[in-house]
Amino acid sequence: MRVDFDQIIANVRDGAYKSIGSGSGRRVFDLENGYVVKVAKNKKGIAQNEAEYQISSASNSALFAKILQISEDYRMLIMQKAEKIKHISEVWEYFNVKSNRELYNVGEIRYISSEYNLLMADLYRPVNWGRINARPVIIDFGFTRRVRKKYY
Repeated sequence: MRVDFDQIIANVRDGAYKSIGSGSGRRVFDLENGYVVKVAKNKKGIAQNEAEYQISSASNSALFAKILQISEDYRMLIMQKAEKIKHISEVWEYFNVKSNRELYNVGEIRYISSEYNLLMADLYRPVNWGRINARPVIIDFGFTRRVRKKYY
């Protein structure tokens, strides 16, 4: 699928896409085609987009929502859209654990946290998770230790 970032940014400016989330560095819009666009608001957002893209490119893990494409300047990132998870217990249930402490001990969670410098505290927040095909996936994984140290 070819992505026309110029058209996407024009549509964002015109209000053509529904805003579905916002953080300190990025805004997220529903492209209404099974994908979202994460638009950087500042240098923090650009760093988060870049980190997500690098992690997605390096990892085979099904725990991460897949990234379709990123703009050359890292200001826009296209990612699979996931259903919202309302409470972290939905993630616990999937992994058959009863707490964040037990979630941390799940081998794949522990591995990706270490391998990609993810903050476990972020992985305990339901807003960082979504559901694709009835499986929990991490949808916000750009706030790495490196990004935190440099920008926060």
